[in-house]
Amino acid sequence: MSNQVDLLYEEYKKSRKVNLNREQFSYLTKLYPALLVCMSDGVLDEEEWDGIVMATKGLSEEFVNGPEDDKELIAIAFRTEFRYLLDNIDKWQKKFLNALNDSIKDNQSDKEFVLECMYLFANAADGISDEEQSKIDNLAQRLNLEF
Repeated sequence: MSNQVDLLYEEYKKSRKVNLNREQFSYLTKLYPALLVCMSDGVLDEEEWDGIVMATKGLSEEFVNGPEDDKELIAIAFRTEFRYLLDNIDKWQKKFLNALNDSIKDNQSDKEFVLECMYLFANAADGISDEEQSKIDNLAQRLNLEF
């Protein structure tokens, strides 16, 4: 994890009682641009939220090898933070994007993951809208995701 993501994690923990460890928080930063894309039209569609729920289930599989209850707790923790971040974009957007940009700048596979997640989340509800594509383009430029 990059130093900026570490610093963001510490700042975030001071602001919220978060139930994610550093590695999980690092994944959260990589998914953050996809959350912004979901909100690009100002509304989180039901299909977009369903996509987020599915992503949290996948993340819980990634992080927990134990009982289903533990997996559900991690999924809920991710969903809780996603919802909070969606409700507090103004407070966290610049900080998350700066930390993410620093952490992926030399990692091509992480850059591809961030871009793919943006397209995956945008495509959750009836294809990619003009607003979503514009947001993806802006974030891709901001995060130097051009290939």
